[in-house]
Parts: sequence; structure tokens; C-alpha cells
Amino acid sequence: MFMSIYKGLEDGIVQCIDRVLNYLRSDRISSNIIGFNLFGDTTKEFDVIAEDILTSCIVDQLSDVIIVGEERGVRIYGSGKWIAIIDPVDGSNNFDADIPWSSISIAIARKENGSSTLRNVVFAVVAEVFRNRMYIYRDGYVDIKGGKISRKEYPKPILLGYFESPESYKPIEKYISIRGKIALRSLGSAALDIVYVGLGAAEGFIDMRSKLRNIDVAAALKIATTLGAETYICDFNDVNKIPLEKPVKIRCIIVGYNSTYLSKLLEASL
Repeated sequence: MFMSIYKGLEDGIVQCIDRVLNYLRSDRISSNIIGFNLFGDTTKEFDVIAEDILTSCIVDQLSDVIIVGEERGVRIYGSGKWIAIIDPVDGSNNFDADIPWSSISIAIARKENGSSTLRNVVFAVVAEVFRNRMYIYRDGYVDIKGGKISRKEYPKPILLGYFESPESYKPIEKYISIRGKIALRSLGSAALDIVYVGLGAAEGFIDMRSKLRNIDVAAALKIATTLGAETYICDFNDVNKIPLEKPVKIRCIIVGYNSTYLSKLLEASL
């Protein structure tokens, strides 16, 4: 397993995250708009610099690796034995506004013949930018670096997600009629939101906008489902079949603390 055979690489990937954190927490940040990424989203200077720092460090660690990123797209180094799907600043708008809810996401998978998917991920990290805490998947388990929290026995009555139009609230109205009173939060970092559902800090996450990508959620989904969360992904009948070798849009994503919460969210949403 990755933990026992590749412990040095695991430590190296964490060091790569630390490099990005050092940059993001420095006084060298520029929010100048320098273009648009592959999906037409605004690209700011810190987005590109953070991705370049992370890419360079991962290549140093893994050598033969395919990097799948939001700003630079797909880049192949060496023979591409590994896949690293990365999002160095998830919650970019929050980060730019100094709102303390953004993260760094990395999922490392072995390159398989055919299509490599979330099932092939052997190591994943979601690291909070504004707090010294990392959520780490390895060897079938999740560790938390920088905190002593664990999965709650019962989730908090909070629903997380993206709600940017009147239509996006329709499932929420139905969910409340099924579930009862619940607090609604739109925080702005899908990776952290999903991990927090896995921990039970919220009972669900919902996004029906067709705006998220596998880059945004791959690491978080590996962590949350290992913790016990259940997930529905439009266009993929199995979360583990989400492809990793290129950026892919996620038409909708629903995450429940467990199957009971997921079934209620599905009843309200689909």
C-alpha cells in the first residue's frame, strides 16, 4: 500500500502542500486577473503561481506523473506512471476576499491501462489554507493532521452547498418539507464542504450548477466516502468511476452523511 511502500513520497507530497501554503500565506500574493482557465473562469495570478509551485514539487517527488490541473490543464512528465489531480486554491474567491474558507486538494492515483478513476486513488489530501489542518487519505483510512477531531456519531443539522439562483433553492424547500428545519450554509470551498459532511459537521452537501469539476472534488470525495459518507454523482452511477486523466465537469453532486441523509436529499433533488 502507499503508506508502507511509498512513505517517503507521502511525506514529500505533504511538503509540497506546505510550499503552497507558505506562498499563499506570504505577502507576495497578487490578485491581478491574467486570463481565463480551461473552463472560462477568471484566472488570477496567485492561482497560476500556486499551481506551478505544486506541479514543480510533485514532479520532483514522482517524476513520471500526469498532472491534471485547473489552470494549466493536462501535463505529462516522463512515462506518466502516476496521476496527480490538483486544485491548489479551492475557494479562490474566498481566498482573494480574505474569507477563511479555502483549501488545497491533491489526489494521487496509479495510472491504469484504459481509464484511471477515483477507485485508483492511493493517497489524497485536503488542506485548509487558513488553518493548520490537513485531512489525509491513505491505505483505506483517514488521518487528520493538526487536530483531534473525529467523525461525529450524528451529523449537525446543517446543509452545505451552492445556491446561486432561485431554481437552486427548490430542492432545499422540498428537503426541508421532508427533513424539517435545518440551517443552510453556502461557504464556497466544495472540497472542505464535502470533507466536513464526511466528518458530520454537516449532514449534506448539494450542487446542481454543472460548474464543479473532478479537479475540485476528487480528493475530498475519497476522504469523505472513506469516512462513511454516501454520494450521488450525475452521469456516474458509482463515485469510484469518476475519471481522473483529464478535467471533467460534474453536472451535479449530492453528498450525505450516510445513506439515510443521501436518500432524503435525492428525494428532494431529483
